[in-house]
Amino acid sequence: MISYKDTKGNVTTLKPNLRFLPYKNMFKDMLKQTSVITMFPILSMLITYDSTRAITVTKEDDRFYYIKMYDLEEYNMTFEECIGGGKDSYIKFKEVE
Repeated sequence: MISYKDTKGNVTTLKPNLRFLPYKNMFKDMLKQTSVITMFPILSMLITYDSTRAITVTKEDDRFYYIKMYDLEEYNMTFEECIGGGKDSYIKFKEVE
């Protein structure tokens, strides 16, 4: 089972599909999970193709957004940019290939 906690402290548990029970050993240890606490809610996140970086968009309030990049091997932030501050500022985020 996979359990995770949201920003409000609610714990959600995902139960396995019984159809895949005979293949349990095949799927064992395929997922690495680490909880990370962020200052603001994550609006969007993507993992780079080589699975070494995560890029997130977080929202402080309706005017300030942060784009951050994290190293998934060493668990440290490698890039941060604040966007916003203006009255009519907004951000539109789309994955670029």
